[in-house]
Amino acid sequence: MIVVVGMASACRLQLQESFTCTGNASCGGGGTCETNGFCSFQDSTCPSGRRFGDLGGAGQCVDGLPPDARPPDVPPDARVCFGTAPFTICFTAPPTGTIDVSMPTTFDTVTGTVTGTQLNCATPTSGGDGYCVLAANTITISSPLRAIGTKPLVLVAVDSISVPMPIDVSSHRMPAESSGAGADPSIGCGSGTPAALANGTGGGGAGGSSMGTGGSGGNGGGVNGGAGGVHAGAPGFGNVIRGGCPGQDGAGSNKGAHGHGGGAVFLIAGNSITVGGTINAGGEGGAPGTDNNSGGGGGGAGGMIGFDAMTITVTGTLIANGGGGAEGSGNNTAGLPGADSDSTIAAKGGGNQTNGGDGGNGSAGAANGPGMIGADGGGGGGGGGGAGLIKGPPASLGSNVSPAGTP
Repeated sequence: MIVVVGMASACRLQLQESFTCTGNASCGGGGTCETNGFCSFQDSTCPSGRRFGDLGGAGQCVDGLPPDARPPDVPPDARVCFGTAPFTICFTAPPTGTIDVSMPTTFDTVTGTVTGTQLNCATPTSGGDGYCVLAANTITISSPLRAIGTKPLVLVAVDSISVPMPIDVSSHRMPAESSGAGADPSIGCGSGTPAALANGTGGGGAGGSSMGTGGSGGNGGGVNGGAGGVHAGAPGFGNVIRGGCPGQDGAGSNKGAHGHGGGAVFLIAGNSITVGGTINAGGEGGAPGTDNNSGGGGGGAGGMIGFDAMTITVTGTLIANGGGGAEGSGNNTAGLPGADSDSTIAAKGGGNQTNGGDGGNGSAGAANGPGMIGADGGGGGGGGGGAGLIKGPPASLGSNVSPAGTP
């Protein structure tokens, strides 16, 4: 079962002066979160060597302000914020209780419903627009959690988040097609140049681009066959938590469909995050051309995985690779689909089934890696999906991470 106890998400007016830190990370570079909830910074003119910042402690020396003191302009209902800008989620009071996902669960970030119970998306006072925020004092993922829906999933814990079991926000074609939470965002993805049909053969679709570019599609075979799609530029993720971008469809009367981008999940805790399971935000493989020399679909780009806490320990696996591009079809035979991204190894492009072009492999390994270009053939092969983003201190993310972590 899923246990949800005493979550707080009420909204009240907050002022900038009411900032309360929840850990050193929320104070920014060089800051220390003192016991009274205010940030201090080095200052050699203070006897203690530290002075409170302007948003709390009224700029006084740390040794000159009692531990439980609050300046008179700070209201008693001061907001509580978690995470480092630009990924800061604020409430009017610290979330309480526990969330324990204790049975295998598929959670929809839009409807919030699961069989037999319900996880509730909180309503933060700021920073939560467009996301499904699950908030509590502690959060434990003790059984596999699958998140779908158009909104990215954000976990916020006052104390700690423990992930001994998998969190899956990937998009996948097998065993049944499903898009991860926040995949294929409506804003931020370029379209590139689509694949074309010419002289009876279709080009393959390009892979999706996110942190890294997708591979372009292969050309259709024969004389002056249809041109393969050209990937869009890599838009990155900027200041938004969102999933990866989709690939392109192939061209032709029996073209292969694009792969969806991977989804997005961001974990924020006041103290610690521990991950022993797998967190997967990989892209979906493209679908193959099925007949009449049609192009294969491009793989989806990897999505986004993020961490923010004072202590982060990852012994599990983190995946935000691109999906593989699909094989183009021959005149009378179908190609093979591209593989979904489900490991730190590159998702393979479909191939060796027809005289259509093979699909390109999805990105894997290096940060900002591009997907591979699809091959030419009867129907052109689709390009592999580009890299997603894994955001957090690289030294804390372990060795089973692809692409490489980004601070």
